[in-house]
Amino acid sequence: MQSCVNLSSVSFLSLPSQRPPNKIPLRSFSVKSSIEKTPTTKPKPTIPSKSTSWVSPNWLTSLTKSLTIGSNDDSGIPIASAQLEDVSELLGGALFLPLFKWMNEYGPIYRLAAGPRNFVVVSNPAIAKHVLRNYGKYAKGLVSEVSEFLFGSGFAIAEGSLWTVRRRAVVPSLHKKYLSVMVDWVFCQCAERLVEKLQPFALDGTAVNMEEKFSQLTLDVIGLSVFNYNFDSLTSDSPVIDAVYTALKEAELRSTDILPYWKIRALCKIVPRQIKAEKAVTVIRKAVEELIIKCKEIVENEGERIDEEEYVNDTDPSILRFLLASREEVSSLQLRDDLLSMLVAGHETTGSVLTWTLYLLSKNPSSLLKAQQEVDRVLEGRPPAYEDIKDLKFLTRCITESLRLYPHPPVLIRRAQVDDVLPGNYKVRAGQDIMISVYNIHRSSQVLPYFQHFCNSFS
Repeated sequence: MQSCVNLSSVSFLSLPSQRPPNKIPLRSFSVKSSIEKTPTTKPKPTIPSKSTSWVSPNWLTSLTKSLTIGSNDDSGIPIASAQLEDVSELLGGALFLPLFKWMNEYGPIYRLAAGPRNFVVVSNPAIAKHVLRNYGKYAKGLVSEVSEFLFGSGFAIAEGSLWTVRRRAVVPSLHKKYLSVMVDWVFCQCAERLVEKLQPFALDGTAVNMEEKFSQLTLDVIGLSVFNYNFDSLTSDSPVIDAVYTALKEAELRSTDILPYWKIRALCKIVPRQIKAEKAVTVIRKAVEELIIKCKEIVENEGERIDEEEYVNDTDPSILRFLLASREEVSSLQLRDDLLSMLVAGHETTGSVLTWTLYLLSKNPSSLLKAQQEVDRVLEGRPPAYEDIKDLKFLTRCITESLRLYPHPPVLIRRAQVDDVLPGNYKVRAGQDIMISVYNIHRSSQVLPYFQHFCNSFS
């Protein structure tokens, strides 16, 4: 899905070169985001209400309606009128903004018809719950289509019994002891590396793209946590890192392509963008397969087996080592696809949360100060441990509030497998793509009438 964040600059000011122990002064900094649009040119004159164009402004909606909905629409779902500028925002901008605008115009459910397919956009918790919990009636649909080239049969896009089996196999590796080791062994070290990289910029006030830095940080974290592989993306470039971002970008582009030409294998062999994406996936899969082979050899040579519920290998506490030591009967390809699901989906979502949380705290100085004071009081200048989370209550609520205002992903997509009637007596037909706008639900005045701004829910 199209990335919803493009944080452009962070400037740290008045950072002292030395700070007293156990007392960290509040840094003053400013943040700018691409969603804060400052006009650089004079506004264009207002277009008269009576169009002189040879086509109607909402011609795309009309065309899609005639092709995909037909004249006998008895669904009871209103159709949003998508203008050309709205469609360009959907294809190249922040997806959640036009979806939110249409929710305010058409209500908690509407049909978006703009392209070769139409979506039913849902901003109602009861309808969202109905769609997400009726597994047999709704599948992942478009999500699987645009990312199968990368995830294969990984649990990120798996359905039904395969998803259930793979989830049961992977979840036991994420136990409390593992998380505690990861905080010390991976999280703290990677975070300290990021701080070192930011220090020169903080001292001279140079702007930094924090979305990029957080994405690099989380890629390093998840590489070590899942594979025991150090991407070292904060300090260097590598073919694997470039391949990961190329593949992610391809998945984003596929989700907004007007025509899904990439379904035609022959075209994928000649279209430059598809050739590049295929090469990227090959690089990623080869790297992961080599890590699996290497780890398998070590496990076999040592005769390693899981002998306790919260098992962690002292020299390699990664999820890969746990899964291989569990001696589960699973193919190397399935294991590869599951690990890729965690690598690609995990680092992007976490990076987004960090980016938006920093952005929102920068806009709320009192909350930033309160969060920093809590960190100083709880940690007293030492690195954090897993057990400290329960005492960092305000910071945890800041992150939770960030997830409410800017959830990642901002939408969930499902496809109806059979004809169905949604709560409110709205009808959908088999094959209908449904877009659940998590962003809209979290900001709907009908759902949360008093919580429209950051920290209002707990200030």
